[in-house]
Amino acid sequence: MKKRKLKSFVLPSLYVLTIGALFVSIAFLGTSMEQKYDSGNMAVNALKDDTLPVTNTTNEQTIVKPYTSDKVNISKSFYKMNDDEKNQQQSLVYYENTYLQNSGILYSSSEAFEVISATSGTVTKVTTDEILGNVVEVTYNNNLKTVYYSLSEVLVKENDEVTNSTVIGKSGDNSLENESANCLLFEVYQNGTAINPLDFYEMNLKDFA
Repeated sequence: MKKRKLKSFVLPSLYVLTIGALFVSIAFLGTSMEQKYDSGNMAVNALKDDTLPVTNTTNEQTIVKPYTSDKVNISKSFYKMNDDEKNQQQSLVYYENTYLQNSGILYSSSEAFEVISATSGTVTKVTTDEILGNVVEVTYNNNLKTVYYSLSEVLVKENDEVTNSTVIGKSGDNSLENESANCLLFEVYQNGTAINPLDFYEMNLKDFA
C-alpha cells in the first residue's frame, strides 16, 4: 500500500478547529454559570420585592379609655339601677334643682387634657349642647356609638374616620353644678341603650359585631 501524505494545510486546520471548539465550550460554560447565578439573585430579589410589611390591625380593634392623662379622675359614676343607695346617690348629676341619673361617666382633672376616641369609627355628629357644651359622636357600627360631651375644643368634623387613639378634642366645662373646668362626660350606647363605660373597657369589639 502506498502511504498518503497529508496535505500541508490539514494539520493547521485541525489545530484551529480544536482550539475554536475549546473556546466555544469555555464560553458556553461561563454563560451557563452566569445565568445560574443571576437566576439565584432574581429569586432573592423577587422575594424581597414581594415581601410586604405586616400591618398591625390589632390596635384598631382595642377599646381604650377616652383620655391619656394620669391626672384624670371619676367625678360621677354611671348610674346603675341595681346598685346600693349610696352609690346611686353618688351617681346623680345635679342641674337646676334637679337630680339626674348619670348615663355615662363624668371625668374631671385639675388641668386640661386631650380627649381621644375610645374606638375606631366614623364621626357621625358634631354639635353643641346648651348644658353639656361641645359634643362629638363616634359610630363604630349600628350596634355601638360613643359620645363625648363638654369639649372646649373639637378637632374633628363629621364623616372623619378615627382610630382608638385619635385626639378628637380637649376637655372643657359644662353647666352642671360643682363641676371642674376640665371635664368630660363619656357615654357608650349599645343598640341604643346606655351601658357602663367601666364595663365597656373590659369588652371586645367583636361583642358588637
